[in-house]
Amino acid sequence: MAEGEDRRVRKTKKLMTKALAELLAQKPLSAISVREVAELADINRGTFYLHYRDIYDMARRLQDEMLEKFDHIVKSHTGRESSDELFPLLSELFALLAENAELAGVLIGKNGDAAFMDKLKNIVREKCLADAHIMLNIKSGGEFEYFYNYIVSGCIGVCAAWLSGGMKETPARMASLVERMILNGVGAVAQA
Repeated sequence: MAEGEDRRVRKTKKLMTKALAELLAQKPLSAISVREVAELADINRGTFYLHYRDIYDMARRLQDEMLEKFDHIVKSHTGRESSDELFPLLSELFALLAENAELAGVLIGKNGDAAFMDKLKNIVREKCLADAHIMLNIKSGGEFEYFYNYIVSGCIGVCAAWLSGGMKETPARMASLVERMILNGVGAVAQA
């Protein structure tokens, strides 16, 4: 949602986003109608069409907004030469997820869009992990590719579990846990 938008427009879009997220938690996007979103958001269909062409346009634009925010955070931390910079990046990303919990939960949940997940992974690949083999002292090539897939899939799984579990831990605690998992593997959760 654009920052320069009228407060009422932001509120309406927030209601529609919440409605879409609730519906996506129950069924895939292809089974959701404009009528359902409008009814759940307590708006008329005409109001919906003032903002979006259809359900797919709405979903695409919400995904694009989320990816843009994610990309901005990642870019602001790109090119760091020390693993000490991992925690601030993860902390900001978990704060973004917490801020957009309902939508983020369904985007990476069972009814989420695989194309969205691929775009998310590509942002990480292009912006973060390009220098990670240097930062974390990992050989580039095949081993790094396996490491990348292991870490990204694991991080998405952790995020999905945290969101669906009610976000009992703070974003900072989750960032710390994921950082330890990335840097120490299973040692991060093993009993001493």
